[in-house]
Amino acid sequence: MSSAVLYLAIVAVWAVVLVPMWLRRDTSRPKKTDEITEETPVEEEEEAPPPAPRRSGRAAVIARRRRRTFGLTVLVLATTVVAATGLAPWWTILPAAVLFAAHLALLRVAVRIDAARRRERAVVAAAAARARAERAAAERAAAQQNADVIELDPRPQDEVFDQYADDRRVVGE
Repeated sequence: MSSAVLYLAIVAVWAVVLVPMWLRRDTSRPKKTDEITEETPVEEEEEAPPPAPRRSGRAAVIARRRRRTFGLTVLVLATTVVAATGLAPWWTILPAAVLFAAHLALLRVAVRIDAARRRERAVVAAAAARARAERAAAERAAAQQNADVIELDPRPQDEVFDQYADDRRVVGE
């Protein structure tokens, strides 16, 4: 009975770790060939569509954390079900629970680090905005000090002739 649990654990590790690694391997690189003879013509590769772009660094980290959390949750649930049905002793839940608890602790630390980085970026952005505003104010003040004031001749205050106003009068006149 215990060898069946061991085989099940091996298959589970293979499914959780090795299958995703195998699926993620880079297939866009050409395979290395040991021998290329002159008889075999080397054909130029057609312009295949570019490989799908990978996620940015932050998005990849978050996706990895999500996958790991999901996998550990499934592992805890599976070991709990196996122990509850009597196929394995109760203590088989402990390694999965310890891994899950350690992962949650790691996530808490990661959240604190992310918050600290966000605060640092906000402080740097505020300082940069303040420096830009001070620089713009200094440039405006310098432009006002260097401005030449030109006095314009006032226009003569002649009456404007309106050819259509002869027969019209304002109310009350």
